[in-house]
Amino acid sequence: MNANAQALSGTHDHDHAPYVEDNFLATTTSVERLTPSMIRVVLKLDGGERLTPTGHPDEWVRLALQPDPETPVTLPVLMENGKWGRPDGSQHCPNRPYTIRRWDPATCEMVIDLVAHEGGVAASWAMNAKVGDVVGICNPEGRFWIPKGSEWLLMLTDITGLPAVGRVLEELPEGFRAIVHVEIPSDADRQDIDTAADASIVWHACHGLKPKRPGYTELSRIAGTITELPEGPGYIYIAGEAKAVSDSRKHFRDVLGFDKNRIDAIGYWIEGQARV
Repeated sequence: MNANAQALSGTHDHDHAPYVEDNFLATTTSVERLTPSMIRVVLKLDGGERLTPTGHPDEWVRLALQPDPETPVTLPVLMENGKWGRPDGSQHCPNRPYTIRRWDPATCEMVIDLVAHEGGVAASWAMNAKVGDVVGICNPEGRFWIPKGSEWLLMLTDITGLPAVGRVLEELPEGFRAIVHVEIPSDADRQDIDTAADASIVWHACHGLKPKRPGYTELSRIAGTITELPEGPGYIYIAGEAKAVSDSRKHFRDVLGFDKNRIDAIGYWIEGQARV
């Protein structure tokens, strides 16, 4: 079992290393429409041997994009005062957080899956991305960590959390119990995910605007359909729209009486607001 699998199976606690800021330019080497709602890009990082992985399978980076079609992506630099800035007066690049679906340190290639939707800085870039496009990337941060002694995992996400679900399932040790619920726009957005874990995935094709209900997500309703949890200590990971994630957390904590210290609930986006 590798170190990551040991960590995921809860055989030791996680030591938080301080975040090391660093920035990289990355060139797009591949663009693929994975499903109707998901675009996969492969990025090769210049100087990627410096990248510091977090050890968390939900780790994310910020993708920095061109300020306008005529202005190239530039990186901030470490200044003499120890802060990062742009003493040359170069333009700040708009950026958005995305999960690292895979990282290959040998080739310095990073796979990122982006949800395809109208509007939004990064989604618009993804829908028009082409080989040769240059973006900026920072060192990753992560959150997912199964507490020591856990016997099972429950993941509840909308499609924005699907890249994290995929990577977590791929990295779970053999036989570890995982119950997964993912909200997607359509059945065509299901993905085949290889895992050695004892995993069950339920796909809920209800994400997106619908005539008879407000908003994009039914995550909290899906949470409410989960009326019992496995025996023994476990870990619950929730990711998606911020209010829906918070409501889902309350269901597990208040209705099912689950230990709040064993829940990670992450708002990936806010209804009516751009992801920043």
